[in-house]
Parts: sequence; structure tokens; C-alpha cells
Amino acid sequence: MMIFWEAGLVLLAVPKTGTQAVEAALAADADIVIRNPPVQKHMPLRGYRRSIQPLFSDADTRRLETVAVIREPVAWLGSWYRYRSREDIAGTPNSTRDLDFDAFVQGYLAIPQPAFARVGAQSRFVSADGSTCGVDHLFAYERMDAFLAFLEDRLTRSITLPRTNVSPERNLELESKTLSCFKSVYASDFELHARALDA
Repeated sequence: MMIFWEAGLVLLAVPKTGTQAVEAALAADADIVIRNPPVQKHMPLRGYRRSIQPLFSDADTRRLETVAVIREPVAWLGSWYRYRSREDIAGTPNSTRDLDFDAFVQGYLAIPQPAFARVGAQSRFVSADGSTCGVDHLFAYERMDAFLAFLEDRLTRSITLPRTNVSPERNLELESKTLSCFKSVYASDFELHARALDA
């Protein structure tokens, strides 16, 4: 999470949406940067409103606008799957190294979810009440140009993102039944992404 006081922006760090590259490019310009622990760096909207917003006056709270990026849901899970297949966590409950992508997504759909599939949901991350998006400015990862243009306008500077946090390449094929189930169970994530893409 980064807060840009003069620009009046709170940039929420939705995991697996390029937030590390954005932080690398903009941290020096931010007034507040939460880098660690990861659970605080990736604080969702509800966490921001509960823990950070009360630090500011009512007037400042109204002035600060929240911003987030979300990703196409299958690609988002694919990024998590690839990230958790890295060598340094091999053999741990969070590792996906010995799983194919279909098994990972089936784990994500399971109740309860196995440790390797507990990655949250983008729709919940940007929600204030558990159901509706509460972020002021929502962008699609696939329209990074629009997101960067918005930031450049508000921060009055040009932005070039470095290539960071590159995960291992993996096959991301899904069985049609698994994909259909994912789209049904997480319909709100697909709908939210479609709205962000069309904005």
C-alpha cells in the first residue's frame, strides 16, 4: 500500500497485479509506504478503512481516493499458481510445484481450501462490505496503459515500470468443467473485471 498525500491517492496493493513493479517505480514519491509484513502491504479496502483511515481527519479521509488494479480471474490464479511453484517453498504446504493448474484451481474451489490455494479473492479485496466494490478508481491489469496514464496525471510525472517478481513459466490449461465451475462460483470476480476492462 502507498499513500500519496498531495495527489490525494491511496494505492491498494492487490496481490499478483504488478504491485511490486509499481512500488519500485513510485515508492520514492509516496508519503506512506507499507512494505512489510506482506499481510499489511496487501491490506484490502476493509483493512485500510479500519486501520489506516482513522489516523486522518474527516476532511482528509474525504480527500483521499482509493485506487486498485485487478486482473482477469483465470490469469490472476495462474499468477498465484506460478508464484507458489518457485524453488524456495518446494515441499511446503503452500507449494504448487507438484500440481498441475487444474488441480490448483480445484483446490481453490474446495471447501475448505488447501493451504496452497488460500489466496483470497479480488472482489473481496476491493469490497468494503463483502459484496460491492468500494474502490474509487478501479483499473484492469490488462489496461495498464490507462492505469499509468491516471497515475501520471495525478502525480504529474512520467512512469516506467521495471520488470520485477517474475514467476516460473507453467502450463495454465484448465479442464472445461473446472473453468465453468470457477466462472460460476466466482462470477462476481469475472463481472468486476469486465467492468474494470470496459471503464
